Amino acid sequence: MAMTRLPKAKIGILALLVLSGIASARLDEIILEDFANAVHEWKEMNDPVMGGQSTGTFHKANGVGVFHGVVKDVPFLHAPGFIQVRTTDTVTWPDVTTCHALQLQVRSADPYTGYRVSFGTTHAPGGKFYARGYKANLPTVSSSSSDDFEMIEIAFSEFTDFWDDATGEPIHTCKENELYCPDTMTLKNLKTMAFWGEGVNGKVSLEIKSVRAVGCAE
Repeated sequence: MAMTRLPKAKIGILALLVLSGIASARLDEIILEDFANAVHEWKEMNDPVMGGQSTGTFHKANGVGVFHGVVKDVPFLHAPGFIQVRTTDTVTWPDVTTCHALQLQVRSADPYTGYRVSFGTTHAPGGKFYARGYKANLPTVSSSSSDDFEMIEIAFSEFTDFWDDATGEPIHTCKENELYCPDTMTLKNLKTMAFWGEGVNGKVSLEIKSVRAVGCAE
């Protein structure tokens, strides 16, 4: 079958259209962290409450952040503790004030239901003493032994800085009162980000490939 050759001018136009399509598809998202080329330092921390039994580890391997551990009851509290991995550097985060949500590319080998993500350092008026920053629960991450990563999107309106520092659960939500929604100063520079296994006993096995802000205005 004979091949139809396009004129060079048309090839050039098509190339521009393809490149324009790629560019426009990327203009509405901002990469915050990609563990294939991480820009932040991440450190795992166990529940600091005296007698806490929860333990965890974090490392980077093959372009993925690997957060493993187990959440157990704090004996004298008779309630689950937490483990977390958080950024510890002072690298400035991109401005995401025009964006709608966080998009997490993650997978989990275990059906754990206590995953949470947080960012920032704010403290809500009247909030719990140790509750710092805006936190949201992750929707259930499907447990899978495959190589597939799940795209989870969490709107910024799902985050609140009025959460229970004993359980991680929201006390007052952003949707109830915009006072608890992520503020402009935080969205201009998140300062810090953390992933948690909190408030639910069980095995933590979360792998994180990337974190993006999506739905950003051009």
